[in-house]
Amino acid sequence: MWPIDLYAIVGGLGGGGESGSVRVYEQAVTAFSGLSPLEQAAIQAVGIVLVGGFALGILRYSGRKTLEVSRRSPVISLCVGIPGTLVLGGLFYTGILISSSAVGIFFAIPLVAIGVVVLPVSAALGYVAIGATITSRFGLSRTPGWVIAGGLLGGVTALVPTFGFAFVTIATALGVGAGTRVLVGNGGVRQPEERVVPPANKV
Repeated sequence: MWPIDLYAIVGGLGGGGESGSVRVYEQAVTAFSGLSPLEQAAIQAVGIVLVGGFALGILRYSGRKTLEVSRRSPVISLCVGIPGTLVLGGLFYTGILISSSAVGIFFAIPLVAIGVVVLPVSAALGYVAIGATITSRFGLSRTPGWVIAGGLLGGVTALVPTFGFAFVTIATALGVGAGTRVLVGNGGVRQPEERVVPPANKV
């Protein structure tokens, strides 16, 4: 869907001798690329809204923290996210390559899951973070508005392929970098905010 151009770039590194899994993967990329620009923009906008809203609903703490980190220090998040996105894309395509073998399927499942889950979620959160930055300047401070703004932004940028590819790359790297910083900084996907009352202050 929205990181489909990233998938296509990664898939182009495979060369000849393609397995059945690679052919199915490339057919899906070709089918999406064959849609009209308006259809691609609509799918991308709806996808960002659905995935972004779902991610923020399921990952309440880490999702909102990712938005805060990406908005507070986008340059650092990009520096972390660009190589991280390349690594995730490489792992995803490696999983597709080894999925055709009987033994490799056990190793392919987690690698493919990385590309199918992590990259779209990161791209959606990246778009939402950029949408939040823009709409906050107009006084919109509610998360649903940020999600809708991110979806509209993704749909508009998809109408211009060259600009859209650059934008989806930035959004994905922003989401990957901010998410990585949140996970590393908190030591996990969730950090309970528990406060211990000192014994002298207990009632």
